[in-house]
Amino acid sequence: MEPQSAGITWKIVVADALRELGGEAHLTQINEVVEGNPKTATNLTWQATIRRVVRQYKIFEPVPPDGSTGIYRLVEVEVPRPQPEKLDSDEPTINHGIAQGMLVGLGTIYGYETFVPKTDQTTREFQGKKLGELVSVPDYTPEEPNVREIREIDTLWLMEDEQGPYPVYAFEVEHTTRIKNGLDRLLKIPGRCSTELFVLGPTDEQGTLFERRVSQEPFRTHKHRFRFRLYAELEQLYNAVVEHVERRDEFGLVEQYRRP
Repeated sequence: MEPQSAGITWKIVVADALRELGGEAHLTQINEVVEGNPKTATNLTWQATIRRVVRQYKIFEPVPPDGSTGIYRLVEVEVPRPQPEKLDSDEPTINHGIAQGMLVGLGTIYGYETFVPKTDQTTREFQGKKLGELVSVPDYTPEEPNVREIREIDTLWLMEDEQGPYPVYAFEVEHTTRIKNGLDRLLKIPGRCSTELFVLGPTDEQGTLFERRVSQEPFRTHKHRFRFRLYAELEQLYNAVVEHVERRDEFGLVEQYRRP
């Protein structure tokens, strides 16, 4: 699978078509603009792909909201800027939602599409925002036999190929000791995706249990794909990356893949 930065994604193609059409148009108009794009030559079902794209990403909004007219508008969604998450190490306060929020923030900074389960989008918060306000893909529905379990993985970082978004990194946040449940869900992701699989926990107790579980079948065969990280390690990475972004912006630099 090609990295997103290596080519133009369908999300970008559809967004550009809507801009050309004044920011709002019917699917048939979008199709007319997109027809002839080089990507249509390698995708025999490109019209179905466009229908999938406008429903998948947050930047496309149906008019009216029930989507009954086939009209969509382009919404320039501004994801809240990640802020440092300085926590008192003497009183650890990282909970499930904070860990997911930091993971979503990192995925956003690194240029991935992000997803958390639908229930978590409305019930969990990070830095005063519902997680649903922070993700870029509110409804991830992969064409896989294990779609229900995959959609319940705590955080996914996604890229796009001709079949749609697919997980590049997958994270299970295990705040208690139910490590096996998280490992089971991660293992539902098809091997063709070459997804990196992470389990995060608050203490070494979860880490010890993780090591025991991944040494047993069915996980032992895939042990090389699994990694355990502590909440504290996630916090350190998150704060370092947010600080880097602040320094980068102050200096006036932009990563290559973010250049227009």
